[in-house]
Formats: sequence, structure tokens, C-alpha cells
Amino acid sequence: MEGVFLTNITPFTKTLDLDLDGLRKIIQFAEGIGYKYIVPLGTAGEFSSLTFQEKVLVVDTVRKTLNKGEIIAGASSTSFLETGELCKKYKEMGINTIMITPPYYLKGSEKGLLDYFTKVSQLCDFDAIVIYNNPSTVGIDLSPQLLKTLSESISNFKALKEARYNVVEFKEVDRLIGDRIDVIDGLEERALLGLILGAKGFTTSMGSFSALPLKIFENYKKYDIENATKLYDLLLEYRSFIKFPLTMSHLSKLGAWLRGLISSYVTRPPLSNLDDIVNDNTKRKMIEVIKNRIFRIETA
Repeated sequence: MEGVFLTNITPFTKTLDLDLDGLRKIIQFAEGIGYKYIVPLGTAGEFSSLTFQEKVLVVDTVRKTLNKGEIIAGASSTSFLETGELCKKYKEMGINTIMITPPYYLKGSEKGLLDYFTKVSQLCDFDAIVIYNNPSTVGIDLSPQLLKTLSESISNFKALKEARYNVVEFKEVDRLIGDRIDVIDGLEERALLGLILGAKGFTTSMGSFSALPLKIFENYKKYDIENATKLYDLLLEYRSFIKFPLTMSHLSKLGAWLRGLISSYVTRPPLSNLDDIVNDNTKRKMIEVIKNRIFRIETA
């Protein structure tokens, strides 16, 4: 796996119901501008705020909307049994790749985590499993040595979405498993740096409304570091708005709303709505960056 992976948002109506029409428009837009890998139910997709049935419906909607793209379906849960049930549903749809975090409530030992992922791999007999290491959100950090053990013991562990902030450990992970496992940078704000450190690609939520991440990757692959850096600077300017309690879901939803893809940029609790977090002046600055900088550079 190589390239830019869209961890798309899950849009909701103002009454907090799934906005499936908006979801279809996001996927159509993303595929139309060149995104190949679509990852529903990642962090930006607010997967932990969805019911089991909603998760299945979101993934099925993405599947039916895509023409040629590849789905990497989020199946994370605190229970390997629930992940197994999701896998059954996904397999019925013809999906062959899932993404999972470690269990994000109970904190086990490394032996417990190894057992967890082993049981998931047995229940989810897919071509590929993407493990998502996101210690700042999940509260569990998969050590480089544990990831090496997982890569040697789980045959369908094919890619790692690595979202640790420690770049020294990030590089250590790539050194230990990068010859067998595709390491994908899971921090959008580290996109270009992650590629330089050895990642095969990076994930993006802003791809729900923008081709900017694709342009960064394309310029990097052409060895046009000057243009890649200029585009990366704009991505960092966009990301500079994200300070707790604001999340990438808030900002990506605002962008998709400004693009006219979704009817509302609301988020489900426990996330507060963007208008309750930022003042009017900050929101105007966000809109200016998105509309007057990001949208315009895409047509330049």
C-alpha cells in the first residue's frame, strides 16, 4: 500500500442522524479527484460514536458509492468479539481489508495485546489487516518491539498506520518492520516529514474536501521538494487551528460543508459542535484559509 489514504469524516444531520447522502457526495468527490484508498470509520469518522448497525451502514454506503477505489474498513472495538462480528458483515459485502486500533478501554500487557490481535486475525480472515497505533487517543502505545513481534506472528498484518508523535520511535518502527509491513504515517500534520522518514504514505481527513494532500504526495514522488514543501506549509497552516477541544473532524466537516458536500458540520457528543468551541473571528479565519487558500491552490 502506497499513497494518500482518506480517513473520511462521517457527516450527520442537524438532528445527529447519519447523513448518507452527504457521505456519498464526499466519496464521489474524493474518488473523482484521485483518492484510491478510502478508510471509513477512523478517528475522523467518529467511529466510537456510532452504533454497530451504523458502522455497517456507513461502510456499505461507501462500498456502493466507490467505483474503483479500495476500502479499508474501520473495525475497532474494545471487544475482539465485536470486531469479529463487524468482520462477518464486511466480508459479506466483499471487503478484504480492515483497520483496527488496540482495545481502547482496558489496558492489557504486551502479551494481552498480542493475544488480542491474534484473536482478531483469526476471526477476521481477510487479505490484509491494518493496525492503527494511536497512543494519544487510545491510551495504549504499541512498542516498536511488539510491532515487530506482531509482524512476525500475524500473517495478514500488512500495514501499520503509525500515529505516535515520537519521530525517533517512528523511525525505529520503520527500521524494524518496514521491509515486511507498509508503514503509513497516521498524523496528517506530519505528512511530508513522514514520507522523508520512510513512510509509504500518509492518512488525511482533509481529503474529505480537498486535493491538497494528494498534491503534496505527487510533488514528493516527482522529487519536487520545493513545491511539496510549499503545499505542506499550507496544510500546516490549516492544521494550526486544531487545538483542544477542536479536532480534525470539526475542521474537515467545515471544509466539506463549505465545498457544498454536506448539509451540516455538526459532530456527535462527546465532541462539542464547532460553533460552541470557536469564536466568530476564529471561524472567519478558518473559512478564509479553506476558501481563499486551499480551494484556490487546487485550481492553480
